[in-house]
Amino acid sequence: MAFFPTTRSEVQAWLQRFQSVNDSLDASRVGEIYAKDAKVQFGNLPLVEGLDELKSLFGRSWENLESMVHEIENFDMIENRIYQSCHITWQVKNDPEKEKVVVPAMAVIHLVESGDEKGLVKRAAYYMDGAPLAAVYQRLS
Repeated sequence: MAFFPTTRSEVQAWLQRFQSVNDSLDASRVGEIYAKDAKVQFGNLPLVEGLDELKSLFGRSWENLESMVHEIENFDMIENRIYQSCHITWQVKNDPEKEKVVVPAMAVIHLVESGDEKGLVKRAAYYMDGAPLAAVYQRLS
């Protein structure tokens, strides 16, 4: 992310690029969207800090997915914070039923405002109910 969005169309472009990196399921690309010292909170789970921890977390999470698609529904930006609601659709690898799990999600994303990491995520909080996805993993185990 080489830019800090300031207009609504720039925020939308930023979010589309951000979600395309996530939806690639390629943990090696995490550095394209997160700052080196980024802090990420998923609901009530422990805080994840730094690129290495994020790559590890996403790598473990994404390795069992066939696909993940974020459909952006609404967003707004105030100062350096993007508020985004979306629906996430997951499909788990080796699921004979090929079930598509769809859940609503909300994100609050704080961007770096200046310097070499301008426009990258410095802090984020993601809120979603992972129980439907966990149910697919339970069914497969």
